[in-house]
Amino acid sequence: MNLTSAAIPDAKGDHKTNQVDVLFCMNNFAALGIQRAICGILNNWDNHTYGNVLLSVHNRSGELLESLDSSVPVVELDGLVHPLRGIATAFRLAAYLRLLRRYRPRVVFAVNQFEALCLCAVKRFYPDFRLVVSENFHVSSNLYGADRHRGWFGAYYRGMFRREYSAYADIVHTVAEEAADDLVINHGIDRSKIRVIYNPVDIHSLAKGGAESVDHEWLGSGKTVVIAASRLAAQKRIDVLLKAWRIIMSKGAVGDLGLARLLICGDGELRAELAALTERLGIADSVRFVGFQSNPWKWISKANLFVSTSEWEGLPCSLIEAQALGIPVVSSDCPSGPKEILCNGRAGYLFKTGSVEDCAQKLAEALADGSDRRRRAAEGTKHLARFEAARIASEYGELAQSLMKGRSQ
Repeated sequence: MNLTSAAIPDAKGDHKTNQVDVLFCMNNFAALGIQRAICGILNNWDNHTYGNVLLSVHNRSGELLESLDSSVPVVELDGLVHPLRGIATAFRLAAYLRLLRRYRPRVVFAVNQFEALCLCAVKRFYPDFRLVVSENFHVSSNLYGADRHRGWFGAYYRGMFRREYSAYADIVHTVAEEAADDLVINHGIDRSKIRVIYNPVDIHSLAKGGAESVDHEWLGSGKTVVIAASRLAAQKRIDVLLKAWRIIMSKGAVGDLGLARLLICGDGELRAELAALTERLGIADSVRFVGFQSNPWKWISKANLFVSTSEWEGLPCSLIEAQALGIPVVSSDCPSGPKEILCNGRAGYLFKTGSVEDCAQKLAEALADGSDRRRRAAEGTKHLARFEAARIASEYGELAQSLMKGRSQ
């Protein structure tokens, strides 16, 4: 249902009103961690406790649209003010201004960095709402990393986000304590304005998705299977994984390595380059790229070990999802999130970010000692409640309530 011209129910559900209590602003429904987290929060939102909620997107493009509960109202910015190619930002600013005046939200969550800066700008002209801007990454790494924002927006973001957030945001939300420390120490954001709320994981849906069958020759065949699931982009450093895998295979340090295999779920601009790298490294026979999977959990649940080699993250939900499925984890100790998720290594294996040798060593340790990797996986399950979707939705709701009452604590 397109609500650009429709009324929505109030928090009590007993009459119709155009006003909403809480507005979430997101760009689209692409199958990325941020969008998945917001859909999980909205699917668990309690209108009666925390006020009625509305989601705005530029448009409905993206694979995750169907994962959003049909009861969550959605409005499309491009339906309010249609953007012209090349100057879309100006039109999106106008659309946000129209959106705010039409629905008069009391609290607005800006999910993406573009949305955050747009709403900071709009607040100069329409200040009648409390603004929460979200930084879902480790900002210092994101500013200058391989996948950083480029073009005019990248320059504007790097030069202006500190000033805009300090002047116009009521709260700066981030997803890990390490990311919060970075905002304070390296970017001068007032610690009293920062709130850490983890990304959610729907454990019930994960279990259901993980139970589905997979038709692949390596799964369920007695082979030891290591799996990665990520975009094939520079940030994810799959090249480190492939080079570490060559060391594992060449040293023969882990049992019968003729049966060890590596599966990589995901797609991206580096797929052809990474496939060519497997050929050059001589490991093509033991590696398979299986492409984007709408349900990666059915693959992960049938592996022996999950691995992440990212250069940086915010809070990598794939690690939490692997834990929820009971799969041991090997991860780079990158900023930010893996250390918190894996309890400083008690709930998984951490290796030095970017180090092929250390990655290979931790993979070898995990593969060689089944009892140890199962022990660490079990430790992870003890701490899953902190990421549960209903709990995270409540934390967002409590933050919104405190802002509606004029408090930031």
